[in-house]
Amino acid sequence: MDMTEIKNQDIRTLKCLVEKTTRGVVKEVGTPGSGILRVYIQGNFEERQGKTLFLTCHDIGANHRSFYPFLQHHSMQEVRNRSVFLHVCLPGQDDNEPNLPDNFVFPTLDQIGQDLVCVLDELGVKTVIGLGEGAGANIMCRFALRMIQWKLGSNMNQAAWEYLIDHRFGPGLDDKQSYIKLLQERLNSVNLSKYMASFLHRTDLSAELADKLKVDALLVVGSRASMSQTVYSMHQAMSKVNTTLLVVDDVADVFAEAPLKVSRALILFCKGCGVLSGVSIPGMERQRTLSSSMEEADTPRKLSLTRPPPSHMEKV
Repeated sequence: MDMTEIKNQDIRTLKCLVEKTTRGVVKEVGTPGSGILRVYIQGNFEERQGKTLFLTCHDIGANHRSFYPFLQHHSMQEVRNRSVFLHVCLPGQDDNEPNLPDNFVFPTLDQIGQDLVCVLDELGVKTVIGLGEGAGANIMCRFALRMIQWKLGSNMNQAAWEYLIDHRFGPGLDDKQSYIKLLQERLNSVNLSKYMASFLHRTDLSAELADKLKVDALLVVGSRASMSQTVYSMHQAMSKVNTTLLVVDDVADVFAEAPLKVSRALILFCKGCGVLSGVSIPGMERQRTLSSSMEEADTPRKLSLTRPPPSHMEKV
């Protein structure tokens, strides 16, 4: 199955899941820098006591729905049952959105990261596991830093669309035009261009990561992803004591092409953070006795780096 088939299958699955998954609560939170942020809550938020809360932020060329196929994967079933997901949809990026107002200034990635703190304050949430993809992962990193401290015009031209496809799926997607058409049918291209411009004009995080990022972090990237060099550079700048890098060989989009490996890494990471300790690891045999099984589940893990980072650095 080539990349185009995977992505088309992903879109079909997405359409089937949207109706079922978005029946939950939707909150609109006013923020100082990003305006209204829409938060789609997956799971029973009112019964969140004792559950793990995840805060997600999507990539450019996507929205909160991009996480649904991965979360519906069978390997994530136990995690879903024990968690609540707070999916943030950035301004103007939802399906079939109208144009943002002409006077709306799309926030910088740093402003969005700061405003995610406002989202948690509004919802009364004190602790979350952050889950971001692409530009959303960059935003999530900025959000973590803030928590510790408490060439585009007005539309998308062909070159911009092709950049977006390469950014999300790497250079291996054969039928780019088909996927561009799918995105054009779902997303508002004017609003999308504003998010892309914010991403392209992001400030460099490297200087802050080593000294100021004190939380545990897991970086996951496909070896064929266009952003792999940026992720290597980010990892090189971060403290190796609390940062883990997992590179999945021969894939570009880890959520779509390697959901089992991502779910294993995510569950192990959460166990190391002291949550989801009772969730079994997909594909790994349980120990024969309950005591050894619980000991295994409660042991923090570190994942190995499958290849060394490059010698040159890129803006993160």
